[in-house]
Amino acid sequence: SLMKKLLTLSCLTATMFLASCKSVAPYAALPIDNDAEQEVNVVVTSAKLRRGLRVGRAGVRRIEGSNQLKVIVPIRNISKSHLQVRIQVSFLDLEKGPIGDDTNAQVAILGPGETHNHSVTSSTSEARDWIMRIVPNY
Repeated sequence: SLMKKLLTLSCLTATMFLASCKSVAPYAALPIDNDAEQEVNVVVTSAKLRRGLRVGRAGVRRIEGSNQLKVIVPIRNISKSHLQVRIQVSFLDLEKGPIGDDTNAQVAILGPGETHNHSVTSSTSEARDWIMRIVPNY
């Protein structure tokens, strides 16, 4: 039984090591500020798009009265060309499980150096967490 636990722990450690060796899509979005943490609630599905985008700290608050969750995320184009993206947000429960509260994908066109403040609000008060997906809009 101790041997089984050690084997399980070894396998888990090896898997984590291999996963850290090569990043696979979706990627955590990179922060606008060098000293800021990566925004784990924002993922980008393309390595090329990830190089051209940065996200700022999300503003998250409850709307008084309805208790809906409002999220505002600054998204900056740091590339030298226009970027066209689709942004979709899913609101989640405390365990990061889906609650069926998803936004439609919204298109944003960002010029070089431009920052777009993407704002969404949950449809109900059940939302406890969220994830934003940014994909290229070809």
